[in-house]
Amino acid sequence: MAVSADDGAVGEESADTDAGTAAAKPWAVYLLHCAGGRSYIGISPAPHERFEVHRTGKGAAFTRANRPQALAAVVWFENRSAAASMEARLKALARPAKLAWFERFAAATASMPATLDVGLASLTSRRLCSLT
Repeated sequence: MAVSADDGAVGEESADTDAGTAAAKPWAVYLLHCAGGRSYIGISPAPHERFEVHRTGKGAAFTRANRPQALAAVVWFENRSAAASMEARLKALARPAKLAWFERFAAATASMPATLDVGLASLTSRRLCSLT
């Protein structure tokens, strides 16, 4: 399985904050199922829109070579920093552990963004550690 980094989305802002305010906006870590049974993990404040960018071949090099088939999961975090940190940690896991983490954690953040601490705690559960 190949999981690639998202080096910055086309048309996305690079800051955590909305223009002119000090409030951080939520960012998501998302999972794409791609051609050839591969997966891609990225971050974005608008994952559904980012999926469409990947689908049209204007996203990351990995998704241009391995076309996305589905936006499989979205996990929201309180800000870009937390999402980027979780993305890096997820990419260090074996594929079964990554998929298990998304399966368990996506529903928990559907209505309220998670903190990085909560996301990290979910990585250390006995179930996920045994999959790596």
